[in-house]
Amino acid sequence: MKNIFLIFLFIASVFLLSCDKIEDPFIPLPQKDWYGKRVLIEDYTGHTCINCPAAAVIAANIKALYGEKLIIISVHADYFAKPVTGFPEDFRTTAGEIWYKFFGVPNNPKGMINRKGVLNKPTILDPGGWASMVGNVMSEIPEVDIEITPDYDTTTRILKGSVKTKFLKTIRKKLKLQLVITEDSIIAPQKNGTTTIVDYVHRHVMRGDINGSWGEVLTNGQSNTTIDTELSKNMQFTFDPSWKSKHCTVVAFVYDADTYEILQVAEKHIE
Repeated sequence: MKNIFLIFLFIASVFLLSCDKIEDPFIPLPQKDWYGKRVLIEDYTGHTCINCPAAAVIAANIKALYGEKLIIISVHADYFAKPVTGFPEDFRTTAGEIWYKFFGVPNNPKGMINRKGVLNKPTILDPGGWASMVGNVMSEIPEVDIEITPDYDTTTRILKGSVKTKFLKTIRKKLKLQLVITEDSIIAPQKNGTTTIVDYVHRHVMRGDINGSWGEVLTNGQSNTTIDTELSKNMQFTFDPSWKSKHCTVVAFVYDADTYEILQVAEKHIE
């Protein structure tokens, strides 16, 4: 029994190392009943993190299993996301850096699943724990749904539109709506173990927030919001000239302002 305990401690310590090594890229799990709850993986990553490509493979495999029910945001943040010689791109964002520090992400690769946690604190997971958590959250019955209607002008590169939240049950919570932009298929160098992939395809890269690092208030929690209530918020955002808008999406999520747990998430291509 003592030997088993020591082995467990050794395995646990490995996952606490900076830029965690990932041995098992993915463990497929049986799908559970789905009631309309979509799930967000926040993948905290960086282009000089030698084990982050393996975490991206895990996220991609879970995405292949669940399709549009799963949404991924790759948040480039902290030390391994800093531009250095050979890795000039800067994928860091103001919101990403704030989240990384606020939630106490210890290193990369790490992630959160719908910011699910205990005692009002989201659980920071190693990539090996993502699939199990995704399956559990996806089987929950959602309290709200989200509809994104983008209106993007390719000439001015200004995104406008609206995001509608519909309440699927009567609830009394202080909720906030967060809107961010992601860009897919960005070709840039990435460390991978002892090598560098110069033409690595960066997926689901968070480019910035539309409505602030913590979003905007949707409900104040002081009274019930009844079932079938619909609340709409407008959005406007000017795209950076370097971003390829055809690869960009709006990601919207509604979260509990007290626990930070995400109740629902949706994404929509802008073109």
